[in-house]
Amino acid sequence: MIHVDKVTLAALAGTTLMTAFSYGAARHQRKQFREPELLNKLLDRLPGPQSIPTKSPAGWLVHYGVGMLFTTAYDQLWQRNIGKPTLANGLLLGTISGLIGIGGWMLTFKLHPHPPKTDYTGHYKQLLLAHMIFGVGAALGYTKMKRLPVNRQI
Repeated sequence: MIHVDKVTLAALAGTTLMTAFSYGAARHQRKQFREPELLNKLLDRLPGPQSIPTKSPAGWLVHYGVGMLFTTAYDQLWQRNIGKPTLANGLLLGTISGLIGIGGWMLTFKLHPHPPKTDYTGHYKQLLLAHMIFGVGAALGYTKMKRLPVNRQI
């Protein structure tokens, strides 16, 4: 069984921290490392009549959706007592997720008919660090959810 509340909070925490890091790295290095905007560019450049602006919510939905998928996988590992949601395990899972994410982006850029020009090597380096931050944020969010009351009345 998936712990939806824990997974949702963990995904929101991890993805938000990761995205903040990516936006900061993009600004600092003056490169396009902002995942939601890159996703929108990829969607916009697909063949067909669609026009997806850089600031469209579509890229954000895809980005946070992938965060939910990764966090659901973490939840399943933790429920099976394969590790615990600790900082160290979050860092390890974030590193593994980063390598998977890099593979996904590489495949996407390779298969896409009109991929955007970007510093691919720089993007992959920051993506690994961003996913490490994601893993730590997801572990912290998951742990915090365990401490919140289940049936809180307002």
